This record gives sequence, structure tokens and C-alpha cells, in this order.
Amino acid sequence: MLPSCAYAHISSVLEVSRDEITDIWPLKQGLTNESWHFTTPEGEYVYRQPGVGTEDLVDREAEVEALKLARSIGLDGTFIYEDVKQGWKLSRFLVDCRELDARDAEQVACAMRMARTLHESGARLARTFDFYEEGKRYDALLRELGPIEVPGYDELAAKADCVAAFAHADGAPVCITHNDFFNLNILIDRSDRMHLIDWEYAGMSDYAHDFGTFTVCCKLSESEADAALAAYFGRIPTFAERCHNFAFVALAGWCWYLWSLYKEAVGGNAGEWKEIYLSYAVRYFDRVISGYEGIAQQEERGIA
Repeated sequence: MLPSCAYAHISSVLEVSRDEITDIWPLKQGLTNESWHFTTPEGEYVYRQPGVGTEDLVDREAEVEALKLARSIGLDGTFIYEDVKQGWKLSRFLVDCRELDARDAEQVACAMRMARTLHESGARLARTFDFYEEGKRYDALLRELGPIEVPGYDELAAKADCVAAFAHADGAPVCITHNDFFNLNILIDRSDRMHLIDWEYAGMSDYAHDFGTFTVCCKLSESEADAALAAYFGRIPTFAERCHNFAFVALAGWCWYLWSLYKEAVGGNAGEWKEIYLSYAVRYFDRVISGYEGIAQQEERGIA
């Protein structure tokens, strides 16, 4: 059911009466927010209400800055308005749109080109974002609630420290990244235009953040991830580039796993995603560390 406060919000922005707000139904609910479809005489829209605990998870001022930027460079044609203090948002509803199919190689390649366009846009945001630092923030929030009593947690945290140190030492390009870049946030309209929505975590980051999130949240196999990475570069990546990007697959899994732990600790529900996020961290931490150690050994021998 649409929250009662939403009617006043919608009326104030779209300049319609409550009686003109009709055809209300819930959209598929995300892990962070709740959204509803509604219609006015001017068209179809989406109202988003922030979920439990998001005031600690999301910087709304940074999100609004990112949304305005995305609209200006043509990556998101849906955004209308967001209230910075309360976090509710109005967007245009894309009629007959579809989510990106992460098993469709052509669509994935198009999405990777979209990511490359964003990264090379030259646009800048005041906010910075780093999976490792964001994960440590969630860790601190969890510890404020009590000790973290998860089997194997400290060992995995140590591996995150190691992978982050290797990846940050690469000195890779920092640019604007979406950081929640995956199929549910990439909508394809009736004219086959892609819209990248939900910019809550956008900021200046290592370019590999978006590949990391895409691989984890689209649940890509290793071969599918390799194909996506090749589409991003427009060529087969070097071993060092591959190692760097898969470091951010592991760090993305770790960061969002900690997000899930905190979400559940404050009464939310991450569902199966908690284990999915964890599985990518566990799968790739050791392999990435081994890869970086191999590069270091080659450099010592003067091979690399």
C-alpha cells in the first residue's frame, strides 16, 4: 500500500490532486527500498520510499548529485525528483520495459559499453566510494550493535585486507562509477534504449567497481565474467588487468555481504543474497591473492 505521506509528496512535485493519483500497485521490491507504480493525467510514474536502516547506509545528497549528473549525460532518462532529507524519489515509469538479461551476451556487451561511457565521461562527483572502505564502515556499524560472531569472519576479513592492499597498489584509474551496476538497475525501454537507474552508491572510484558488482549481482560464472570483461575493454584483458578486476569481484562480494549482515542486524532481510555475496568473496579471495603473488614473483625475476 502506498504510504499516506506519498500523496502529498507526489502532489507537490507533479502538481496534481490526490484524486488524480490512480492505478497504484507495488513494483518488485528491492533490498534497500520499496517502490510503487502510479498514474496521473500526465503519465505513469514510480514513487520510491527508502527502506529500514537506509539512513545509515545511503548518502542521499550524493545520490541526488549522481542522479542529476546521470540525467545530464543521458544514462538515466527516468529521474524527476528526490527529497534529500527524507530519501523519497519520483521517476518516470518505463512502459513495457524489461530488465537486462545477464545471460544475453549482446545485452551484457552493451551494458559494459555503457559502463565504459560512464567511466570515460570525465564527470566528477564530490563523493568517493570504495568497496573495502564501505565494507569497513558496515563492520563498524555492526560492532556498535555487539560482537560479530560469524564463523570464519576474521579470516575472511584478513583476506579482504590483503586483496584491497594489492588492488589499491595497482594505481588504476579513478573515475565516476555507479557501484550498484547490475541487471535489475539496467532497464531497456521499448526503443531498446538502456537506462541505468538507482544511483544510491555512485561516487569516484576505481573503474573496476562496476565490473565487480555486475559479476556478483548478476551471478555470472567465471567464463561469463571473462566475456563481460573482454566486452568492457574491447579486447582480451591482460593477466594483470584480469587480476585487478577480479579483485573487485571479491571485494564487491565482501562489501555487500557485510551490508547484508548489518541489514539483518537492524531488522531487515537480505534473503538469499547474503550467501550469494559471501560465495563470491570466498570463491575469489584466494585466487586473486595467488594471482597477485604470481605477478610479484615475475617482477622479481624481471619477467613482467
